[in-house]
Amino acid sequence: FGNVVSCLDFYLHTPPGADKKEGWLYHGNLPVTGMWVYQAATWFLVASNAMACSFNGASWAPLVPIANAPVYLCQFAGGFLLLLGSVIYGAWCNACNLSNPPL
Repeated sequence: FGNVVSCLDFYLHTPPGADKKEGWLYHGNLPVTGMWVYQAATWFLVASNAMACSFNGASWAPLVPIANAPVYLCQFAGGFLLLLGSVIYGAWCNACNLSNPPL
């Protein structure tokens, strides 16, 4: 739910340095792009959990066995998108700049 609120906030109140006229990979827009990627990751993980959850032993659950492709593909997609979002945020804050020593 938090990712949805953050994306809506970024849409309604453009963060400092961001520009809606530039592309998704424009440096100032990277926080917005990262949040959208995190939101996509969240929905993939929610879908995989909903498909594979046992719901306290309900007779109809799980909807899809854990070893079936829809479950593990959603898990891999969600995990990959979380990694991608972290890389996007890292690129935005120059996380790999080793030439400048810490303060």
